Amino acid sequence: MNRIFAGVLVMASLGAMGCSGAGSTGASPDARSRSASLSVSDARGRLREADQAMSDASAKAGSAQGFAQFLAEDAVMLVDGEYALRGRDAIQAWLTAHPLEQGGTVHWEPVRWDVSADGTLGYSVGHSTVDAAGATAKSLGRYISMWRQQPDGAWRVAVMVRNAAKTPMTPPTGFSASHTLPAAAPRTLAKDAVLAEAKAADSAFSELSTKEGMGKAFITYAAEDAVLLGGPAGLFGREAIAQAYTPFTLDKIDLRWEPVLGDAAASGDLAYTVGRAVASGKNAEGKPETDYVKYLTVWRRQADGQWRYVTDGGNSNPGPQGP
Repeated sequence: MNRIFAGVLVMASLGAMGCSGAGSTGASPDARSRSASLSVSDARGRLREADQAMSDASAKAGSAQGFAQFLAEDAVMLVDGEYALRGRDAIQAWLTAHPLEQGGTVHWEPVRWDVSADGTLGYSVGHSTVDAAGATAKSLGRYISMWRQQPDGAWRVAVMVRNAAKTPMTPPTGFSASHTLPAAAPRTLAKDAVLAEAKAADSAFSELSTKEGMGKAFITYAAEDAVLLGGPAGLFGREAIAQAYTPFTLDKIDLRWEPVLGDAAASGDLAYTVGRAVASGKNAEGKPETDYVKYLTVWRRQADGQWRYVTDGGNSNPGPQGP
């Protein structure tokens, strides 16, 4: 993890304690028809089952085989210190060289999962655990997976970000595993038009960060029930995010970004963006330093028509290109 951005995440943790792949691709008429026949609740259940099946396959066959079979052909994976891995083959090759199970058994457990109103796009947020024979401690990670329903009705991962962690995500009592707030008015749009709205929101989000600070931006654009990977147990809800991010004023860190890739549901209520970011600030010695980051942001259109992020995560890039 880059030094400046790692410092941001550490401060967020302390604050919380005190307080296609990525490209847009159209769903087939059969997939849309199949989704329309399912209720949102049923679609959420199917997505949860897919996440569990991914975990079971990973535990049985390892990440390069079990996990990789749940990737869309054009999937994107964000891992720390690398430019984004693009395509199932590239991800599988990387996992063969850097298996997530590290000689043990890897499991995935979501704490939040949800789907678009038309059931064609969904996301899950949670933690991964590696149990190694004879190990005295478990290896942990936290992840966001963006899922896309395939023409045959199967759910496959379009984008994933995974970061190392010291503790699992633990939702507070009463926090819902899925979205329960009033939904935006139903509508049907071309997916490209929906994605354009989400990208515009992402760009405005970055502009606020450059003008008024990262903390103000992350608080302003958080959905009321947003979930972030930071903090000792994860950050659940806008109030927890505000407590963690208020210290990130413009004089401490200048974080700016731009969306590059993404996809959206034709129901007009859910989208995601993948992009690159630059963090500028000072290191521990007070000297200027610049770090590069890639990110995944999941957006939900709110009841008032505004786009707000429901989850967001990223990790370091080796340079300014990418994501």
